[in-house]
Amino acid sequence: MTSRFTRGRIAAALALTAVGALTLTSCGGGVSDAGGGETKKADTKFVEATSGEVNLYTWSDYYPDELVKKFKKDTGITLNVDYYDSNESLEAKLRASDGAGYDVVVPSDYMVQILAKDGLLMEFDSQSLPNGKNIEPEFMDVYFDKDRKFSTPYLYGTTSFAYDTNVIKEDLTSWNDYFNPPASAGKVGTMNDQVEVVNAALRATGGDFCTTDGKQLQGAQDLLTQFKGKVGTINSDGILERLANGEQTMAMIWNGAAFRAAKDRPSLKYVYPKEGIALWQDNFTIPKGAKNVDQAKTFLNWMLEPENMAVAVNFQAYGSGVKGTNELMNDDLKKSPAIVIPEGYDLAKPVQPCNNEELTNYTKIFESFKG
Repeated sequence: MTSRFTRGRIAAALALTAVGALTLTSCGGGVSDAGGGETKKADTKFVEATSGEVNLYTWSDYYPDELVKKFKKDTGITLNVDYYDSNESLEAKLRASDGAGYDVVVPSDYMVQILAKDGLLMEFDSQSLPNGKNIEPEFMDVYFDKDRKFSTPYLYGTTSFAYDTNVIKEDLTSWNDYFNPPASAGKVGTMNDQVEVVNAALRATGGDFCTTDGKQLQGAQDLLTQFKGKVGTINSDGILERLANGEQTMAMIWNGAAFRAAKDRPSLKYVYPKEGIALWQDNFTIPKGAKNVDQAKTFLNWMLEPENMAVAVNFQAYGSGVKGTNELMNDDLKKSPAIVIPEGYDLAKPVQPCNNEELTNYTKIFESFKG
């Protein structure tokens, strides 16, 4: 992050801090170097649909039912929602179908870049949408989609781990603590997400993201091998519920999910590790094989209305890049340690996209870990 703000400007600080990092990383790292798909002329025509359906493919527990109903009431369009648990699952589905099967998908920052480069996303230009003007200027020139030709912003946050301080009395402050949990933690939870898990292991062992250095990769793999016996679940679904109901006392988790889990179990603490955490942004995109394009664009345009995006912000407990939503954010979000990056903590950074060789190394390590 490039700057810090006082707690009196929390909402603005969250947006500017996050997007500053997302913007400035445009020169860092590679991206999937698979061959690009067929290049099509941008579809910048906007026709507001008033009937039909939109098939949305998004992260588990990541779109409020309230908005499904409101979208139907406001537009006359039926919104069907299906779920995945990792960017890689989404990527595999789109590659297998050549971008067909869904009308809107929700990849994270680096995955937008990969999918767009490989011709799996439709270019529509966010500024061709009437509400494109509601995208915060700082969220336009992002490293993964310059000038927002393929995406509109949804939500952003961080990934770390949380633990129950009523059960685990030790003060956990690092990724090394997570991968070497105290006995009181029992079986811990981790995500079914190779980028998040392998990057966290690289952080803990002092390695570099997207490394091809054999010693660094072996160090991460060795750490995950010894960690496996301490793991109860490798599943991105249900993390919130398992922590909230006490089934698990420690798990890798997104900050918004940690906030929501702590509503039921206030003793949960979200950790800002000394090695750093991942800063991510999820985005609405249209696959190139979408059948209901007008309805998809109508949905994206509708979600750029601040009152609609604010429902997602307050339900999911994440920030957004849409003007007017910060003012509609619930007060408890603005004050939560899980949502508000601590003053002086400048180690929340975007995930650097890896090229194919590097991703292959990640896949080998993660599949060995899941074994």
